[in-house]
Parts: sequence; C-alpha cells; structure tokens
Amino acid sequence: MTTSPLRQKTKPNHLWLVFFITLILFLFGWYASLRFGAVSYSNQTLLEVAKHPLTNSSAQDVIFDLRLPRSLAAILVGASMAQAGAIIQGVTRNPIADPGLLGINAGAGLALILAYAIFGSLHYTSILLACLMGSLLAALLVFGLSYHRQRGYSQLRLILAGAMVSTLFSAIGQAITLYFDLSTTIIGWQAGGLAQTNWKMLAIIAPILIIGLLLAQVLSHQLTILSLNETVAKALGQRTLLTTISLLAVVLILSSGAVALVGTISFVGLIIPHFVRLFVGKNYKLLLPLTAFLGATFMLWVDVIARVIHPPAETPISAIISLVGLPCFLWLIRKGKSL
Repeated sequence: MTTSPLRQKTKPNHLWLVFFITLILFLFGWYASLRFGAVSYSNQTLLEVAKHPLTNSSAQDVIFDLRLPRSLAAILVGASMAQAGAIIQGVTRNPIADPGLLGINAGAGLALILAYAIFGSLHYTSILLACLMGSLLAALLVFGLSYHRQRGYSQLRLILAGAMVSTLFSAIGQAITLYFDLSTTIIGWQAGGLAQTNWKMLAIIAPILIIGLLLAQVLSHQLTILSLNETVAKALGQRTLLTTISLLAVVLILSSGAVALVGTISFVGLIIPHFVRLFVGKNYKLLLPLTAFLGATFMLWVDVIARVIHPPAETPISAIISLVGLPCFLWLIRKGKSL
C-alpha cells in the first residue's frame, strides 16, 4: 500500500534535534551579535544596557542603537531569503532554483544604478524604494514572458525568462555603471552588508518581510500540493495558476525586501532549503518555518563573522556566504539525496 504524497514521512527525532541545535545556535548568535564587533563588551556591560536601555552612554549607543537593529535585520533577511528559496524551488519543482530566478537581484541592482546615475546621491529611503521598484519591474517582466495566452503558465518558461531578464538587466547595469563611473558608489551594495542598518530602515522594511513570512505559512499547504505535480494538483481541485501567482508574489515580497535592505546575497535561498528538506521532505507546513529559522540563524552568524574577522573593517557578507555555501552545495550534490 503506497503512502500519499501529501503525507510523506518525516524524521521526527532528527527534526527535533535540528530544531534544538538551531535554537541553541540562534541564541548564541544573537548574544554574539550584540557583544562582539569592532568594540567588544563584557557580559556585565551587556546586562547593564539590557536593564537600562535608555541610559545615555557609549555602550548603549553601540549595542541598542547600532547592533540590535542590525541583528534584527540579519534575522529577517536570513529568514526571508531562505523561505523565498524554498518557495521558488517548490513552485518550479527545480531543486537548484533560488530567488534570483525571478530577476529580483538584477532588477534591484539596475534600478539602484539608474537612481544614482540620475540623482547622484540618495537617502537610504530612496535606495530602498528604488530597489523595491526595480525588483517589482523585473518580476512582472518575468511573469509576463513566462505566460502564454493559449498554453497558460509554464515553469520552464519562468526559468528561461528569469535567466534572460537577469542577464539583460545585469548587462545594462554594468554599462551604465561604467559610463557614469559609479563603481565605487554601488560596490558596497553589491557586496552585501548590514553596516548601515538602523531603526528607521528597519521600520520601513520589517513590516513588509513579516507580512511575506506570514503569507508564506498561510499558503504552505497549497505549496505542498503544487510542488508534487501539476496534473496531481489540478486533480485535487487546486487552481494552479492562481496559486502559482500568489506564491511568486510572496517570493517577490520576501526577496525584494531583503535585497533592498542588505544588497545582493546568494546561496542562502539555495542551500538552507536543501538542508532542511533532508529531514522534512516536501511537507511545506514544516519546511517553511524551519527553513526560516535556520536561515535567520545562519545570517546572524555570518554577520558576526563579518565583523570579527578584521575589525574595525568589515568583510563583505556575500564573500563569507559564498565560502560557506559553495562547499555545502557540493556536499549536498555528492550525498546524492533526493531533494
């Protein structure tokens, strides 16, 4: 007797083990993100700031006004990018898909380059708005190119359209960068980083990311059905086109918000869902929250490492993620697991 694909077996013991290990790493990562950096503080100082957060002191300025919003941003960005990766892999049924498939990174980058070329200097709110608008334009273009009036929507056309739009936008962005000599202006955004994060930026982006994370969980059961097979999904009564568009809209919300906040980041949306899927399978009700939790933990530690490698200078987080992500990806491929 075969098991229904909607009731795939998970590994509960391993699942709880992964959860508790992630929880411990998350708590230690948050502690380290508040304590260590260009200036490191003692446990006593950290406790004093926690007890009296409104006291006017240099430690309070660093821990409460700089490091706390930065750590919260790392948590939200890691959760959002990892969950967006899990969704796009489920929608396209492509285990090597990531949020960049929709041209979101390239669209955000092109919009930011155009804004700098036109206006010269930008306030951080303008940077966030430009990235969001560019991501939206790229995603809409990919959606439009991947939909055929007679044949409907196709995952293969989505992949091809995303690759084409990403290549086109990246090429245009590079040309504009060279023509207007903007290399030094946008290099920090391209490298990715949380150094400029503050409470005002977080107040703008955090609600967007939180809404996206909640919507993803609401649609998790529909994503489980859609990820199986289009024919099976339709046989179960699912409106596959509407479900696909809704899920891709969630990916847009999560990815564009994260990219606008920290810049271009790769591998998070690719590696984290793969690792969690080893223990959960394709049950997205469990996969999405655990993926978000592990992604948040991973980004917390990446941010800490970026600060402590060569203080007071900061190492680009994209470089650290690539160094960690590439070996992990090669290991997962070599394991030969069913992803």
